[in-house]
Amino acid sequence: MRRLVLVVVLLVAVGGGSSAAAPAPPAGVLCTLPDGAARLPASTRRGLIGHLEQYSSPSLATAAERRAAQRLLDTLRARAARWTTLGAARRAGFETRIAPRASSDRLPHYLHAERLRERTNNRVFDPGRPKALIFAREPGRAAVLVGAMYSVQRGEHGPSPGGPITRWHSHLVCTVGRKRGLKPRADGTCPTGTVGRQGSEMMHVWFTGDLRSAFAIRAPEPELCRLDLLSGGFCRNPGSRRGM
Repeated sequence: MRRLVLVVVLLVAVGGGSSAAAPAPPAGVLCTLPDGAARLPASTRRGLIGHLEQYSSPSLATAAERRAAQRLLDTLRARAARWTTLGAARRAGFETRIAPRASSDRLPHYLHAERLRERTNNRVFDPGRPKALIFAREPGRAAVLVGAMYSVQRGEHGPSPGGPITRWHSHLVCTVGRKRGLKPRADGTCPTGTVGRQGSEMMHVWFTGDLRSAFAIRAPEPELCRLDLLSGGFCRNPGSRRGM
């Protein structure tokens, strides 16, 4: 194992093998990858989003861990059945305001409808209380609930009851004190006055038919398309979008 500067690692992870010198990394931002690897092992339970495999590996989990992952998915499905529309989500306290869409924008979007009342007890992780609902939005179609997101507070580690199935990912963010982090510039650097760091851990859960895709890091578009939870622009070239 070796310590690699985060910005350099991110360039490797997305295939940016340029010989040009990488920009100086934000102070104190480092992460660990195996020597010569662009991804962490499939058994990894947490890491930067660009370092984790897209799909989970249920075959690496024990029978008890697979049952635990299925219980988590079933619990979330049952709870989310009451939030399948933006109106129902809004009434439950999720923020569903949508940024205006340009008339020429025909691309599909994902809305993370967050609930600001994140924690009402002392539990780090509550399967029945996702931090955000994820709706797929595309022109001419009502928003479709396709998944949800859990998160923990900065400095906490989310539990992995499903072992390598229930993985937690994080993003590089630019922060000031305890304020919420902002997305870095396109070149991976942070604006003056902010500090780059690994943000809070989160876990996506998708409403698909198998554990492998249900706990994918980004939207598992091929599986969601097969279930008609996605259509149109999402499904003409599924899996090509990396914005999640």
